[in-house]
Order: sequence, then structure tokens, then C-alpha cells
Amino acid sequence: MIQIADTNRQFVLKSRPTGLPSDANFAIERVPVEMPGKGQVLVKILIAALSPWQNQRLKDFTNYTKPFAIGELIDCDVLGQIVAGEAVDFKPGQLVTGRLGWREFALATPNQLLAVTDEFPDTLWLTALSSPGLTAYCGMDLFARPMPGQTMVVTSAAGSVGSYAVQLGKLAGMRVVGLTGNANKAALVVSRLGADAGIDHTAPNFLNQLAEACPDGVNLFFDTTGGPVADIVFDTLAKYARVLVVGRTASNNSERPDLDPVNMRQLWAREASIQGFSRYSHPERWDFARARMIALCRQGLIKTMDHLVHGFEKTPTTLRDMLSGQFTGKALVRYANAAPEEKD
Repeated sequence: MIQIADTNRQFVLKSRPTGLPSDANFAIERVPVEMPGKGQVLVKILIAALSPWQNQRLKDFTNYTKPFAIGELIDCDVLGQIVAGEAVDFKPGQLVTGRLGWREFALATPNQLLAVTDEFPDTLWLTALSSPGLTAYCGMDLFARPMPGQTMVVTSAAGSVGSYAVQLGKLAGMRVVGLTGNANKAALVVSRLGADAGIDHTAPNFLNQLAEACPDGVNLFFDTTGGPVADIVFDTLAKYARVLVVGRTASNNSERPDLDPVNMRQLWAREASIQGFSRYSHPERWDFARARMIALCRQGLIKTMDHLVHGFEKTPTTLRDMLSGQFTGKALVRYANAAPEEKD
């Protein structure tokens, strides 16, 4: 029988950060574990997935989603195990994913959960087959129009979303250049992800390296960061380039997001098209994107990268470390291990 604790710990927002968050911005609340009612199940959280959008929701500025309220549970995707209750297609012992937040136990209904199989490692259900992989696939599928032989540049290419954009661009036959925050990550996007070139955007000669890697200009720019790095990429755009804005991490991490610069002069001069993209506006495509990513993973065509930290209490620090660029791939925090499923 799976053990259930009496007390549930959960992280809530205590105060709003200005730049990067710190432990002081969060509080741990201890509340009773609620038992499931009809049509509900109780999920024990095993792994929490951390994302840049969590930081922007800590700030009180207008964005594509509402900010967290002071005292609100911090939301995130998780991998968990059902420990009590039964609902349609769900029973104790099953592994599931869902957006259940930074807490040790959560009540959920079937429409909040996705059943997990043992075909893949459990972390893959929070990386390639969850928000990072689906964001990259949906963006490329709906708006990027990748063309074989053209050049694609990806920011945060060793990050949770960018790493999949790099691989999908290569699978589409593009020449792919990955931009990262240090030389080791730049080497990794070439050796592990298959990019044609990796460039450290903090290098003094970044613009020259970018021009050399993209001699015919950038045809497709998959951008998750914005800020000064994106402005420099705009200087190398080819005529009629396509810019897919998937995130603005640089401005979301800034104390003055309203100062996020955009090199509009070059966008206009190159007659480039720019498309903002959030996968949350296209839920009807998620099942299709997940099915395609599953197929690619089965064929061994997708490699995943993640950084796993152990310990519930380390969640806020891990978020800050992720936002400051200390990890490659998806940042994950393990809260507990799964209990063996009981046999009938």
C-alpha cells in the first residue's frame, strides 16, 4: 500500500522579485493532505519541471498570462503517482503528468492528467513529450515554414525549448546555428544536438562569428530570449527572413522589461516577417505534436537534455540557477520516488 503523509507542503509567492527570484520571495505552507472525493484522485508529486514562464508570472507586469497573486501556489508541470481515489481511466499506482504545482500532494480530476507509460524514461514525459518539446514542434509546424538548405538560428539552443528547435530544424534539412551563453554549451549543441555551428553570444567577437556561420544571412530566427542578443541576430537577417518569437526571457528577467530593445530598422530593411507564438493558444495541436514527438523519440531521432536536482526545498534556488543559465536542457526537481505498482 502506498503511504500518504498527513501534511502537504507547498510553495507560495511571498513577495515579488525585481530581477531574478531568490528563496526570500517564496514561503512554504503546511496544510492537511485532502483525500479525494468522487471523480478525483490524489497525486503524489515526484518531479517538478521548472520553466522561464514561472519567473515572468512572479512579476506584476502585463504578459500573455496573469501574474501569480501573493500567497498563490506556484504552478508548474509535474510527474506524479496516483496514491488514492479512482476516476475514469485512472487508479492508484499509475504515473501521470499534469500542471499541479510546487507541492508534495495534489487533488486532480481526469481532465487535468495525462497517463504515462513505461516506454520512455519518466523525465522524457516532462521534456520532449511535454511543454518544451510541444512548444518547439508546434512553433515549427504552424509558423516557422522550415525550408531545406536555408539557415536557421536558435537562441538558448542548449535550453529546454531551443534544444528541440535545433533538432527539428536539422530534421527539416536546414543549416542550424545554435546560440548559447557559454563555450561549453556551444560545443554541446553541435556534438549532441547536431547543429552545424554553436556560438557563445557572450564572446567579444560574437557578431563576426555569427556572420561567418551565416554567410547568406539568417532565413529563420527561432527566438526564446529577445533582448540584445536578438538585436544582433537581426543585423544578419536575410531578405524576407522569418522571425518566430517564442519567448522574451531577457526582458522577463530584467528589472525594466519595458526597455526590451528591438532592432526594428533591420526588420524593416530586410522586409522580414515576425510572428509571436505561444503554444497555449493552440491546444488543439498538442495531441498531434505529442504523437509526432513520440514517433521521433521511438526512432531515436530526438535527444533530450535535462538537469535533475533532488529535494523539495531546493525548488526556488533551482529556478534561479536555471534562469541564470547554469543548466543545459530542462531543469527538474525530484520530490520523491515512485512506489512500485501493486499487482492484481
